[in-house]
Amino acid sequence: MTENGSDRESSPEATPSTGKRVVRGLVILAVVVFIFGWLLPQIIDYELVWDALTNLSLADLVILTLLSLVRIPTEAMIYRAMLPGLTIRGGSEAYLSSNVAANVMPPPASSIIQYAYFRAEGFDQQASMTGAVGTFVFPQAARIVLPVVAFVVLLAAGQVDDEVLIITAISLGLVVVIGILLWLIGRSETSARWLGAKLGRFVSWIMVKFHKEPVGDLGDEVVAFRDNVYSVVRRRWLVGSMAVALNLFLTYLILIASLRAVGVERSELGLVVIFASFAVAFFAGVVIPITGSGLGVVDVVMISALTFSATGDVDQNIIVAAVILWRLFYGLLAFFPGILTLNSFRKNNAELLKGASAEFGSGATTGSASDDVVDAAVSDDESGQRKEP
Repeated sequence: MTENGSDRESSPEATPSTGKRVVRGLVILAVVVFIFGWLLPQIIDYELVWDALTNLSLADLVILTLLSLVRIPTEAMIYRAMLPGLTIRGGSEAYLSSNVAANVMPPPASSIIQYAYFRAEGFDQQASMTGAVGTFVFPQAARIVLPVVAFVVLLAAGQVDDEVLIITAISLGLVVVIGILLWLIGRSETSARWLGAKLGRFVSWIMVKFHKEPVGDLGDEVVAFRDNVYSVVRRRWLVGSMAVALNLFLTYLILIASLRAVGVERSELGLVVIFASFAVAFFAGVVIPITGSGLGVVDVVMISALTFSATGDVDQNIIVAAVILWRLFYGLLAFFPGILTLNSFRKNNAELLKGASAEFGSGATTGSASDDVVDAAVSDDESGQRKEP
């Protein structure tokens, strides 16, 4: 981040007021309430959903719990791919705390909390920024590519239809656009600065449409990204991709286990169509990023895709129960431990949290973000970038 960029981001004018943060939180809450409190009740019977959830066997609950617990260290592995030397424990705590923000706040709140954890672990500003940005970019990129992977799987199974082709085409289009942008960033500093200028004009045009202040030239920011993040991500892409793939695979297994736990048989929903629905839902969560975890959007799309793909007489209420169960063990089971880790971190690293947002380059203050989340919930390094705490 350039000096000018840091000054601009940390200026009082760039920091949103408490009123704006409250409005933003209320918008997210309203969307979630709309989806789960009004939209879904129009097509499902929550009483039947509750019956399905309360009749789970102990064996199913044990399997889901084990899968959920095993998944948490894979999040730390993604972080460690960007920050060699990061401990699994430190990475796991960073995930648990940032998961709280991801479920109730829009990006980049969770990335800022991760950044603060990395700083507390002894990594310098540049390395911590690389870790926070890289651990956001890799999972999001993987979710964009998921429909393409699903298309290949469906093609091999002979189950490709028009809807699959449309979603795959959109996903491929985004992959191509992202690939071109990354190529321009990595080509040279000149091309990165040119891209930043173009992006600045485009973002400013959008901001003006929403009666916001334009952002100006983003050339310095894109060059800073190239210098601080791009080179590390380019070196660590294989390790990062493997960690993300393992994490997504376990998340997919939790969905399968949830469906089987409520009684959906393989003859009604096979592994291939479950994966395709899983891919489309996560893709939608990236395209419509209301919250960092995709809460609401991912769930509705997944329910719709699974219902559409099911064969035989599968009650939609059962599918809804399975998706709620999946959401519980995928993200919400880690939510309450995350409140504890975030609250503890907030108490022990108050000053670090206050300065984390300005260092990270966000328009929102990390101290405020973490306070909002917690208060609402509780009333050997190969890059040589690590330093001792």
